[in-house]
Amino acid sequence: MAAITRRDLLALTTLAAAGAGLAGCSRIPGLGGDAAGSGEALGRPLDGARTLVAYFSLPLTDNPDGMNSDEENSTHVVDGKVLGNTQYVAQLIGARTGAELFRIETAQPLPLDFGVLEKQALQEQESGTRPELKALIPNLGDYDTVFVGYPIYWYDLPMPLYTFLEGHDFNGKTIIPFTTHGGSRLSGTVERIAEKLAKSTVSGNAFTISRDDMDSAPDEVGTWLDSLGAA
Repeated sequence: MAAITRRDLLALTTLAAAGAGLAGCSRIPGLGGDAAGSGEALGRPLDGARTLVAYFSLPLTDNPDGMNSDEENSTHVVDGKVLGNTQYVAQLIGARTGAELFRIETAQPLPLDFGVLEKQALQEQESGTRPELKALIPNLGDYDTVFVGYPIYWYDLPMPLYTFLEGHDFNGKTIIPFTTHGGSRLSGTVERIAEKLAKSTVSGNAFTISRDDMDSAPDEVGTWLDSLGAA
């Protein structure tokens, strides 16, 4: 497997549809280029009361002072509060849509040392590990649309995302991915989600943003949501 730089692994925030079409009966409307805003709208108004934003995010520190480069790469500070990059994007989506938020967390705390986390993430990927989660969504039936957010780990979904996807019944729901990254963009993860959720509608109009562009996230998220007809 090709090695990844320290910046590539943890583009953690508060999300290119790359590759060929998918096998099976998965539906991916609007699968297009890498840019946020490409693809089709939802085709219906988004009901914030029946929408959930589920996200996995791991800021390496909660201290806004004296961060090292890895900690800075994994975080975005808002009004003195440290947020993971994906967490920040999730909060922006929730604020614009009125959706509830659900944080995907592992039962066992993940290491906050970058080198240790990097090694563990690769080992889990190579072994196909499904880390146990702290909790599953208790009321998934209340939602028709689920935004799913995650950073790119080793050009793939973080392994806790596989646990999350496999641990819920998303049949009939609309899934809208969003990612944060350090250069890998969506890295084919939209297709992987569609393969897992063959009886869901997985939007190809997925959002992706570099950890270097977090200051522009409010505008970029707003433009993307407008393209979905969701904001």
